[in-house]
Amino acid sequence: MTDRPTIIVVGYSARALASSAKRAGFAPLSVDVFGDEDMREMSLASVKLDGGLSDGLTIDKVDAAVALLTSAHDPIGLVYAGGFEHQPETVAAIARRTRIFGNGAETLKRAKDPLGFARMCAARGVQHPEVQLVPPDEPELWLRKTRGGAGGGHIVPADDAGPAAPQSYFQRRVAGRSVSALFLACPRKIEIIGLSMQWTAPTPTSPFLYGGAAGPIDIEPTQAGEITRSITAIASDLDLVGLNSADFLVSDDIVWLLEINPRPGATLDVFESNESPLLMRHVAACEGRLTPTPAPAAFRAAEIVYASHDLIVRVDCAWPDWAVDRSAPGTPIDAGDPLCTALASSATVDMARMRASERAKQIVALVQEPDA
Repeated sequence: MTDRPTIIVVGYSARALASSAKRAGFAPLSVDVFGDEDMREMSLASVKLDGGLSDGLTIDKVDAAVALLTSAHDPIGLVYAGGFEHQPETVAAIARRTRIFGNGAETLKRAKDPLGFARMCAARGVQHPEVQLVPPDEPELWLRKTRGGAGGGHIVPADDAGPAAPQSYFQRRVAGRSVSALFLACPRKIEIIGLSMQWTAPTPTSPFLYGGAAGPIDIEPTQAGEITRSITAIASDLDLVGLNSADFLVSDDIVWLLEINPRPGATLDVFESNESPLLMRHVAACEGRLTPTPAPAAFRAAEIVYASHDLIVRVDCAWPDWAVDRSAPGTPIDAGDPLCTALASSATVDMARMRASERAKQIVALVQEPDA
């Protein structure tokens, strides 16, 4: 039992939301496909969905887990993270069981419709790369993406010889510096929490796989103004609420909006605040109240550590305090799968990123079984 209100957090990985929920005074009820050790420790109850990243977050498994937790703990509602971009029907199903603090199924569907989103941007004067559903005549100038894909693993060059997914579409390549904006939205208003740099962790089959983020960063005032204008316009058209993120490519003469992620994004660890937890601000925004963004306490970075080879997490593993999303002792990790996330803070954003990357390189030797 707990005297704290309970709230369900669900996604491919629910640890960051669970951590923010606990800071905000909630007792988190967590559902994800990893069941990481630190997530379980901070949660009042947790459910690990079988099937992993490929087949874990399905409508039947998520609905059953939400039904179990709502009947046992009477939560005030649910917040979802990444993993539902391609299945708004799952969001609709869980909305019939409990209140969702976040965007509904229709908003999710509209945000992840590539042609509809491109038309929305054009109508609002927001620069967005050209998209089409048929293979382009000059594939070397295009990328192939999967509708509702997340984490960058679905993005490949359009001239890649691999098989195309049924939900594939094509987006013209554009140049620029990668900038992501984490923001709060409620009717007719937005609040930009911060801008971050992001980088990839390329593999032969996934050259644009998400690697990490660091922030806050500063950009030219005109570019920052265009980011704010673009988000304000699209957030209004989509009726966004709560925490969302937007990905941009920024150059000297143009700001390209690549996509909107209509849910709490991958930079929660970068912009979290003990004084004003992001989950608390998310719930408030979903109820129509925007809260001011506090000044950042430090520059932070978070880098996902992918296993370079098959390994087993040692039974007597002593995780460093800067490692989160900690795989449980004895867990086998396949090459290419996430092992944990390395966090760092420093006096500058570049130093924070460097420190996180250094820690990511150290972690495998610290946690794997000696004979793995």
